[in-house]
Amino acid sequence: MSASSSNLQLWKEYRIPLVCMAIGIATLSILISNKASTASKPDSNHDQDTHPDDKKDKPLNKVEEIEAVNRVVDHATEEQKPYQHQGLKKEVYRKLPKVIRKKPKKKQAELDAAAAASATKASGCCGGKNKAEDDKSTGCCGGKSKPETDKSTGCCGGKNKPTSEDSVVNTLKTTGCGCSSGNTPSVKPALIDPLLLPELIEPIKVFYSTITGTAKLFAQQLAESAVSLGLPHPKLIDIVDYDTEDFLTESSLSIFILSTYNVEGPNDWFLKWLEDTRFDWRVQKGALNRLKFSVFGLGDSAYGDDFCNGPRLADKWLGQMGAQRVWPFGEGDKNGDQGGAYKQWNDAMLDSLLDPNQSHVHDAYFSSDEEDGASASEHDDDEEELDEDGEPVKKTKEEKLGLPTIDGGDASEGEMVDLEDMGNVARKIKQAKEDKALDEEAYANQNVRAKRSVGETKDGKAIKPREVREMVSPLLYKSLTKQGYKIIGTHSGVKICRWTKAALRGRGFCYKHSFYGIQSHLCMETTPSLACANKCVFCWRHHTNPVGTEWRWKVDDPEFILEGALDNHYGMLKQLKGVPGVRADRFVEANQVKHCALSLVGEPIFYPHINEFVNLLHKKRISSFLVTNAQFPDAIASMDPVTQLYVSVDASTKESLKKIDRPLFRDFWERFLDSLDALGKKGQRTVYRLTLVKDFNTDEIANYVELIRRGRPDFIEIKGVTYCGYGGASGLTMANVPYHAEVVRFVELIQEQLGAGYEIAAEHAHSCSILVASTKFKKGDKWYTHIDYDKFFDLVESGQKFTSLDYMAETPTWAYFGAPEGGFDPEETRYFRKTKEQRKAERERREGEQDEE
Repeated sequence: MSASSSNLQLWKEYRIPLVCMAIGIATLSILISNKASTASKPDSNHDQDTHPDDKKDKPLNKVEEIEAVNRVVDHATEEQKPYQHQGLKKEVYRKLPKVIRKKPKKKQAELDAAAAASATKASGCCGGKNKAEDDKSTGCCGGKSKPETDKSTGCCGGKNKPTSEDSVVNTLKTTGCGCSSGNTPSVKPALIDPLLLPELIEPIKVFYSTITGTAKLFAQQLAESAVSLGLPHPKLIDIVDYDTEDFLTESSLSIFILSTYNVEGPNDWFLKWLEDTRFDWRVQKGALNRLKFSVFGLGDSAYGDDFCNGPRLADKWLGQMGAQRVWPFGEGDKNGDQGGAYKQWNDAMLDSLLDPNQSHVHDAYFSSDEEDGASASEHDDDEEELDEDGEPVKKTKEEKLGLPTIDGGDASEGEMVDLEDMGNVARKIKQAKEDKALDEEAYANQNVRAKRSVGETKDGKAIKPREVREMVSPLLYKSLTKQGYKIIGTHSGVKICRWTKAALRGRGFCYKHSFYGIQSHLCMETTPSLACANKCVFCWRHHTNPVGTEWRWKVDDPEFILEGALDNHYGMLKQLKGVPGVRADRFVEANQVKHCALSLVGEPIFYPHINEFVNLLHKKRISSFLVTNAQFPDAIASMDPVTQLYVSVDASTKESLKKIDRPLFRDFWERFLDSLDALGKKGQRTVYRLTLVKDFNTDEIANYVELIRRGRPDFIEIKGVTYCGYGGASGLTMANVPYHAEVVRFVELIQEQLGAGYEIAAEHAHSCSILVASTKFKKGDKWYTHIDYDKFFDLVESGQKFTSLDYMAETPTWAYFGAPEGGFDPEETRYFRKTKEQRKAERERREGEQDEE
């Protein structure tokens, strides 16, 4: 047989296997070429925004991410753990939920792609630097192990081949090949570069609004908690310093810690912008779909339905505009454990963010209203259906609820719901409403939400009665005692007045001595109720006392309160026994209280047994000076006779009263006017007290005149506000304190418009205080504004009806308005505080005398 025939015979026998082998080689070449081109092409769709209209890439494989991170961490030496110096933990890299994962920048993606391409092209190991020569068979990296060319696609028979990871592992950089001997890498791969950490996790932004600093403090606590968990330090931003329009493009996780104010506050502009944007028809419903948020509100439950109202609206409107809620709304009550409620909410929220099993994006609680037409559920992270072209299928709201399309479904098919199917639709709608009601109930009962339900029944069912608690909490007790108060029982207090201390040293008496004949060292300042219904901006207690509109605390016996007040008052006087300058005769007199000023703090008339308490004072022949804030007209009307009944008239219009008194009652103005009417009907000694605060209530003289004519008080005390230091929420400064000349000018304008019936009677210049009195207390040229206290007690004991004219006494001339003494008792020693220059001169004089000696 010839050679040609032999070859032909071989070709006939092996042509089919050879053709198959050629096809296989060609196919393998194409696959390798496609793999290399795919690795070198940047993944432009990696981890794209989750907006429903965008094309979504394949979800990240968390198993591969965790394995890659663990591989690196487990093979790292101590020197190769830079994350420890950053205060980070291994768990941070395991837990990278989408809500805090930052989109990779294009530049970084290109670098990762280039690294992957170079790893694919390199033959042998070490990126080609020490690749093995096939003809010499020197093994791998110049080592002793020979690569298996028929199996290996990399180095050392594929046992330790270089890898290129996706997602998180793109930031893991490998150095060396790690295959010189056995299975132990010669050069261990480096950990995640800490400089690339911002590329992995986007910092949280914490927006806060505050006046007193509480919200800012909580924001700082959140930042500390986040850092302790290994997250980058959050950015703390005062919401008044942030351009609200930037929220339209904000994609960071944004935490809002917002305070609540019933007057002007830092939330106003932000809430106004949210409201305008939410209800502006020109703005798309999903305008904030890039924003991820959670809201915590701070407030005072004493304000009833207004409690945390602003933060609630912010949470509602953010959700309705498509923002993704990562944790439910939380609230902290100033009357409760506000710090504890915040810590519980904060810890749960952060734990949820770092838990890969959590969805992290909750449906908006308030955004399911039919009129809103927008829901956070439209922006959830559920896996979407893809059509035959790989495009995401857009679903209507009905389809997402599992309902058939009634209107506007598939127009091409023109399908309509059959009449027989309407029953199924109705059942599904009913079930959806029931599910919503259950969700709302679960939301209302969650731990982060304050329980504020009141009453004995709900929906006709008996509920557990609210536990009666003490008014003075441990925190309140600590705050008040620090200010010098002595707490009596559960809701009362007593304190030594600074004028009492001055009187003991013979340095003068307060303005009540000039106006009504009270000697300050014989006066006890106390209150049977530390609670108040207002939060006045000029409150000299800086709102450390509780507030409320109804009595919801335990009630102490009036005898117990009075005995406790006297005992504590005398106990504080004993501490002054050794003070330099205290006069012995005054000290002995002070141990027999003659007067009681029920104006220490809070609302004395709020105490349920105030009449019994006042009657006990009178039995001990102790006069009563009771001050009320004009928010309890019924209590004023039912009040038994007191020595002198005050009503604070801090403003002349509804708007200014709300601004300066910040009352808790919604009908505060009606209550205020009714209190003035009740005062005018008392028929006893009554006083209007006006506290002037510049830029708050020094205008509208005519309105003050109308209020005076309405209540017809016997006297009108007008004094300038006393500055007691910065109180946080009030914002008062020394610029709001009027001079005595300004107070005098205000009084003169009042008196001019009042006309006949009232005149300026007395003054106490030291206290910037003026007394305007009804002319019925003037006989000829003499004023009778003082009180005959013995006569008053006799009238009370007689049980007969009497008026304020029955126990009046003559006013000394040194107390008259315009007298040279300015209302200061000439028998007392006026003490003037030395100026800085006077103290310096005194010091130099003493040093000169010592040098002469």
